[in-house]
Amino acid sequence: MEGKEELGRGGRLRASASADLVAAAYAAESAHGPRLAAGLSLADLAHAVALVEGGDLAGEDAKALLRGLLELDAIPGDEFPWDPSLGDAFNAREAELTRRVGRSAAGWLSAGRPRRESFRVGLRLTARSGVRELHDALVDQVAALAAHARETKSALATDYTYLQPAQPTTVGHLLLAYAYPALRDADRARGVHAELGASVAGAGGSAGSRWTIDRSRLAELLGCESLIEHAKDAAWQADVYLDLLSALAISATHQTQLGQDFEIYASQEFGLLELADAHSRASALMPQKKNPYALAAIRTQAGQAAGDLAAAIAALHTGSARTDHFHLLNGTVPRALDEAVAIARLTASVLEGIELRPARFEQIARESFVTAADVADVLALSGELDYRSAHKVVGRAVRDLVDAGDAPADLTPARLIAAAEATLDHPVTIDEAVLLDALDPAACAEARRQTGSSSAAAMEAMLVEIDATRAAHAAWSDAARAREAAAADALRARARELSL
Repeated sequence: MEGKEELGRGGRLRASASADLVAAAYAAESAHGPRLAAGLSLADLAHAVALVEGGDLAGEDAKALLRGLLELDAIPGDEFPWDPSLGDAFNAREAELTRRVGRSAAGWLSAGRPRRESFRVGLRLTARSGVRELHDALVDQVAALAAHARETKSALATDYTYLQPAQPTTVGHLLLAYAYPALRDADRARGVHAELGASVAGAGGSAGSRWTIDRSRLAELLGCESLIEHAKDAAWQADVYLDLLSALAISATHQTQLGQDFEIYASQEFGLLELADAHSRASALMPQKKNPYALAAIRTQAGQAAGDLAAAIAALHTGSARTDHFHLLNGTVPRALDEAVAIARLTASVLEGIELRPARFEQIARESFVTAADVADVLALSGELDYRSAHKVVGRAVRDLVDAGDAPADLTPARLIAAAEATLDHPVTIDEAVLLDALDPAACAEARRQTGSSSAAAMEAMLVEIDATRAAHAAWSDAARAREAAAADALRARARELSL
């Protein structure tokens, strides 16, 4: 069979691949084809153009090769005839190319490079496109959070630590605590995108190639901004994919924290927000239930992302110039990116659709002892006590209120004096008006004036900054998308020109 010979059988090998090898290895490698198809196609087109421009390939074979590769480029990845009996996705493409243009032309596809180079280049191009899509979804999350935060920037709330009411804040300030991690995740995506912009094409086996292939020209054809200089390092390096998988895992971790918090906030006991019906699922057994199903999907992907990173690191525990890790990465990276992008978009959609309940946020803030630290602050600022002593006095006063079943508003100067006498053996003085102000959670939230705090001025500054940062991210993405599309269009145009 001609296809089997393309695997090297009939040359160095006598026998065809065993059914077990096909089932255990080639089937998995061939299954990567649909996700890698676009990147593999551009990798092959650029290599063929470089061969022709370098003068090593000419005549009808050159034209036929380019025409055939352009035909393969037009076939959607999920419609291509990936045949695992032929080997990996490269072999399937080569077999289909041979069927279309004949052996004489198709036989030049591997001139000056191993099959792994096509995968290395194709995987980088695929990952670069995917990480840009992830970046855009993360910025969409920030946009949704900022929109809600602007509407609720002065709505009273309590912050939570250990799921316990902590300090008074605003709903908008709470929401922005999820926006800044997403912005850092977007920055990480941009960093990985830049790393992936270094070309590995034209490295040859591992020490270069005697063919007249201009690596800088190849980088230009592929839309890359630079190239990885050392041939063996270019052929085998994988740390960029660890950076990528790490970025996916960190991003997923931030989203799962948001998902877990929002599931609690959406519970009947908290009642702080409600997910849209479009992001929920009804129980098959209990008619009253509206389950926050989207949040479960978000949390699940975080576990998968962490596992993908661990698996990649483990697979790299081998000597240099082995294919072990690429057997994993060629499938894991495109799949992990697809999942990460889908979940990041879902998170953005969930955030856009949530219904916040400011009245319930305020009720909890006013019923909880969230102003206790502020009372300790004003005691210490009066100069009578150091802060640790003030903290101890207020802690005792809160304990006495809790034991008596009283509310935070029931704290009086007399009760503080009693608490001070019980803990420090001497009384303290505090003006009743000062105490009432310190017990008002709204006044406390506004009293925090530092950068990044819950005050109106600090909130407005953050919202303005986030809007500017989002605009910069959007401009970067638009420019990157345009550059990559222009490079792909120019490559195809050059291939068509040389094929005539």
